[in-house]
Formats: sequence, structure tokens, C-alpha cells
Amino acid sequence: MNGGSEFISVNPDVNRTVITLGGKSLLECYQCGSCTAVCPLSEALDVSFRRAIRYTQLGVEEKILGDISPWSCNLHGDCTDSCPRGASPSEILAAIRRYQSIKYDWTGIAKWWNNSSLMAKLFVYSALLALSLLIFFGYYWQKILSYASTGKLVVFSELLIPVAVAFFVSLVFLASNGYRAYKFMSKDKKAKIGFIKSLRVIASFFMKLETEAMGVPHKRERILEHALILIGIGLFILLGALYLIYPKFFDYEVISRALIYSASLTLLIGVGSPLIKRLGSSEKTHWYYKRFTHSVDWMSLLTLFPIAVMALLLFIFYDLSMILYAYIAFALLLSFLIPFLLLEFAFGKHTHWLYKVIAYYIGARAGYFRGE
Repeated sequence: MNGGSEFISVNPDVNRTVITLGGKSLLECYQCGSCTAVCPLSEALDVSFRRAIRYTQLGVEEKILGDISPWSCNLHGDCTDSCPRGASPSEILAAIRRYQSIKYDWTGIAKWWNNSSLMAKLFVYSALLALSLLIFFGYYWQKILSYASTGKLVVFSELLIPVAVAFFVSLVFLASNGYRAYKFMSKDKKAKIGFIKSLRVIASFFMKLETEAMGVPHKRERILEHALILIGIGLFILLGALYLIYPKFFDYEVISRALIYSASLTLLIGVGSPLIKRLGSSEKTHWYYKRFTHSVDWMSLLTLFPIAVMALLLFIFYDLSMILYAYIAFALLLSFLIPFLLLEFAFGKHTHWLYKVIAYYIGARAGYFRGE
């Protein structure tokens, strides 16, 4: 075992796996409960981070997989700052989430993705990227040149087929794994309120919690980074839907350009800011960026950053009437999307968005939100 006290565990492999996944201080925790006591979230939500860590120390896998507490954590860091043992409950809970993600996935790919080294991940990612580049700059290259010669940027549907296939495959994996997560987390939790009320409770809870957290500088930075990523991705999804449903929308150049550049810049800043902080060595940088350096933390940013860059370059080249360069940027954007969708989006840290939503929904319906 890795330091700290030894615990009698019904499944020591659980302890070792969670420690490997980033929960280095798992065995330092002696169950004082300060992590739950100081967390603003626990005031409004009936969860116990101490209990989640204890389940893991004891290796009780069924309890771990059904516990929504790790998904409730927003990584605000109060627990780590106040832990009397110098442990890091934030990191332990993140490692437990990775463990849960591995078990929710039926393919085994998430297990490899979370356990492999950064170099191994980059190798597989690069192999898929090379295949994608071969498709767009080999098979489709002559068509790209033909369309570029017209002086217009036209998104011909054939170019989108490889990405559409990757997106559909990733959705199949996400849906099936999300269903498994729902079954694990909802076990023995009876619904007390309806679907619509659950959504209202969750929305109200998040607004209050995040508004309070915005008053703390280091929390505000991370909240804004996550918000920018979500807004950027959301705007791109909206723009894609508009292109398919109502392409004439893009005739309104002022509005469409505003949305396009807003999506590109928010995504680029949201991804770029934490990436720069992780790469930097400033003493002013909050410990969150220095401690959360597991390979999945890096890949969640490294796979999304080039997508954000290419999206911005695509529209800059287009507005400068550099049509061929715009097509090249678009082909690169699609090339980066394929490995992102098949690896990171389907099995990496970005799956946590799905599991987090499921956990909050189950908690809301089971009456875990106090005062509701």
C-alpha cells in the first residue's frame, strides 16, 4: 500500500487501482469527516464524501459504483485546504470517479484509457489522427481543391461522413455506458419527486452554489473555464443544428459571424487557460492545476485544444477570402474531431459530464436535496 495506515479491505485491488488513478492519499484519510463538513455543497445536498472514501478504503465495489457523492464534487478544494492529515479529498474523489467510469464501461476501453500512460494515449490518439488526415488529405483532397477553386466555402455532406460515423459510434458507447451508470447509481434509491421538479431543483441548486463560489477568486477562475468550454461546445452544436435545419440562417452574416466567433473564442479560452496554467510554473497558480496532472487530465485538454484553434482559423481564413486555407483548416478540424470523439469524448474525462448529470438527477429524484 502507498503510505498512511493499512486498512482491512475486502478487495485490496480497489485500493491499489484508485491510488494508481490519482488517489495517492487514499490511505491517509482517517475518516474525521472534515471534508464533508467544510464543503458548501453538503449543506444543500445529502451526500457524504467521507463515506465514499471509506467505501473505497474497504474495497466495497458495489457501494462505490452506486454512490453519487464522488460525482457531486465540483473540485472547489475546500476539503483539501482544510484536511488535518494533509490528504487531498478532491484528488481521491476524482480518482474514485475514474474508477467508477471504468466499471460503467462495458467495452474495457475506458479501463485502458484511464490506466495507460500519457505517452501511450498520445500514441493511439496520433495513430487515429494519422488515419483521419489520410482520409481528408488523401481521399477527399481533390474534391477539396475543386470546391476551393469556386472561391466559396461549401460544406459538402460527403466530407462530414467520417465525423458523423465517429459521432454515432461514440454516442452508442456513451448511451450504453450511461444506462449502466444509471442502473448502478439508482439501485435502492426510490424516486420521491417527478422529472420536471427534479430539473428545477437541480437548476436552482447549481445557481445558488456557483453564485456563492464565484465570490472566491480561485474558484471563480475554474468555474469560468468550465463554463466557457460548455458554452463553446454548446454554440457549435447549435450552429451545426442550424446549418442542417435552416441553412439560410447563415445569410444573416452579422448574427451568424457573432455566434461563430463567440463559439470559437470561448472554447479556445476555456481550454487554453487551464492548459497554460498546467504548463506554467508560477507560484501564484492554484494547487488544483499542479495536483491534477493525471494523464486523463492532460488528454481532456490536449485533444480539445487543436479543435478550438482550427475552428477559429477556419473562420479567420474565410473572412480574409483565403478559401483554400479555410478548407485546409476545416479538414484539420474534422481530422482532430475523429480521435477526440472515439477516445476522449466516449471514454475519457469528458464522459464525466454525462455521469455527473445522471448522478444529480438520481439524487434530486430521491430527495437528496435538502429543503425540497
